[in-house]
Amino acid sequence: MTEALALDDGVEYPTSDGRPVAETPLHYRRLADAAHALNMRFESHPGSYVGVNMLVYGQRGKPTRHLSPDIFVSFGVADREPEREIYKLWEDPSPAFVLELTSKTTRHEDRRKKARYARWGVAEYFLYDPRGEYTRPPLKGFEFTGSGYRAMEPEILANGNLGFPSKALGLGLWLDGSVLRFCDPETARNLSTPREAESRAAAATVRAGVAGAKAADAESRASDAESRAAHAESRAAAEAARRRALEAEIAELKSR
Repeated sequence: MTEALALDDGVEYPTSDGRPVAETPLHYRRLADAAHALNMRFESHPGSYVGVNMLVYGQRGKPTRHLSPDIFVSFGVADREPEREIYKLWEDPSPAFVLELTSKTTRHEDRRKKARYARWGVAEYFLYDPRGEYTRPPLKGFEFTGSGYRAMEPEILANGNLGFPSKALGLGLWLDGSVLRFCDPETARNLSTPREAESRAAAATVRAGVAGAKAADAESRASDAESRAAHAESRAAAEAARRRALEAEIAELKSR
């Protein structure tokens, strides 16, 4: 059942269009990976907002006038509602970046969305076909010129792969086989997928455990060494005391 929010003089704006988040499990995985990468990238950037499968309303008082981008990124957003359920263009800036995961069954809707995004002034619009079913190449980028979209030309990115530099995001988009990746031009490294992030966290935990075990072992060896040294010192002191006592006894015998 579609949920709704009563906003702006009692007008109800649905928070869902009732459609599935992604068309197939593959589309969902690719969407989740891209959303994770961008959320992790911009979570510490004040005023940035990453929306995933969220209804974006273009006109106040018209709840039927909305789109649901697979992923969008906006900048200069007020932080008054970080957990918002809908995105309203009369309160917040238009998205600077939109990514649509497309397929044969959604291609007509994606073309319709593209025209609307142009009217909203979305700076960059990307189409990504995870299955490579009809989009050639499977990743396409478009930049807004003021009157419409112009196809972006692929370039060699910092990591040496062919892709599209996104001015809006400050990242490069490229395909690793059929998988969409985001490259940081400053480090030439890809933003992590959830699986990669988990793997790195697990590896860091293992390294920390190994380092802790080594430190504990070194501490134990140091403690053993100190104990042996103290024992040797005690034995030496006892031996010295016995020697002094013996010398004193010999001296007393001689004096008789």
